Amino acid sequence: MSLVDDIVRAYRAPRSVMQAQIDRGITEAQTLFYGMLFGVINLIANYPRIVNTQTDPDVIKGMISGMFIAYIFLLPLMLYALAGVIHWVLMKFGGKASWAEARRAFNWSAVCVIPFVLCSGAVYVFKSNLLTDVLNLVVAAIFFWQVYANFKYIEFKR
Repeated sequence: MSLVDDIVRAYRAPRSVMQAQIDRGITEAQTLFYGMLFGVINLIANYPRIVNTQTDPDVIKGMISGMFIAYIFLLPLMLYALAGVIHWVLMKFGGKASWAEARRAFNWSAVCVIPFVLCSGAVYVFKSNLLTDVLNLVVAAIFFWQVYANFKYIEFKR
């Protein structure tokens, strides 16, 4: 299966996609790739916002370079840390997943919202605060839904 097919299937059946991820084998390189991919997409999605709010090219370059470091290097570390915290809390309530499965579930949840992150970044061109706020809420809702579905499956249903 391709990554795009898995993302589309995750909206219909997140548990089966998570099981397919586990069946294929969880490698740390692929989990890190998912986190870095999410960072790259966030960087691309934030470009229209930066260009619309700043006029000085040096400021734009500085903001892009700062966001590059934050999204490509620090965001995957934050995803790992949050996955660890969620897994640790769920272990106290009887969760049975491994640490690698928890990291994969959280990073996969982030990858699942990539199409909506790109859409929310694209609407910055229209300079409509209402539209960007609504799409940002949609991104958050889908992300939390995917986190809930994936962690519920890996921690309690198997």
